[in-house]
Amino acid sequence: MINLFRTEVYKLFLSKSFWLVFIMSTLFGITMTSDSNTSITGYENIGVSFYYACLLMVFPILLGAISFGNDFLDRTINNGVCAGHSRFQIFICKVSAYFIGVNLVILFSPIVNVILNIILHRYTTVYFMNEGNILAKTIITTSLLGMAMSSVSIFIAFMFRDIGKTVGISVGIYFINISLLNSTNDIRTTIFRYLPLAQARLILYRPLIPNQFKDAGLIGICIILFFLSISYFLFKKAELR
Repeated sequence: MINLFRTEVYKLFLSKSFWLVFIMSTLFGITMTSDSNTSITGYENIGVSFYYACLLMVFPILLGAISFGNDFLDRTINNGVCAGHSRFQIFICKVSAYFIGVNLVILFSPIVNVILNIILHRYTTVYFMNEGNILAKTIITTSLLGMAMSSVSIFIAFMFRDIGKTVGISVGIYFINISLLNSTNDIRTTIFRYLPLAQARLILYRPLIPNQFKDAGLIGICIILFFLSISYFLFKKAELR
């Protein structure tokens, strides 16, 4: 299983699709950072740097749709099963490697933005003492929410086993989520607050909402487990020819 995982990671970093998505996401995240031309305080740095994390989540969705769709079309998954690997091993290794790509795509530019703002505005060590814990929680929670959104794409990929449908439906669901969030003035008062994209925005609210990181992390984990469980069930029952 370790060798299978290494193979999947190797494929990820050799994939032109991954590097294209990664570069696009990084350029978008760095160049579109809110208030990039104005002075910000250390207190505002994390919120500003992660402001576009919700929009960045569309990129790993595209990556997942293309990657898993290609694996079905090229019969890579079929060949893995024929080679004697269990479907569970194949599923876990592919999803784990994909989630590595998800986190690189979503987190790289916000972290770069945090570092650039620290350098440009010369925050002191007091900043790290006051905000270091919040930054760590923001990174971990954003990672979980990004994987939660991406798990929906995995589910669609294993349902249709086709690039076109997977891309179209995954991106469609993403923009429906964005529209729902834009339709309300206060996310916290609607049922939409349970969406991963809503939680990604709520963790940036200042002052911090009590228990927001814990709630967002729990929602992210529940969504990941739910959609990955269904995806594996579909994969286990699928006839691979």
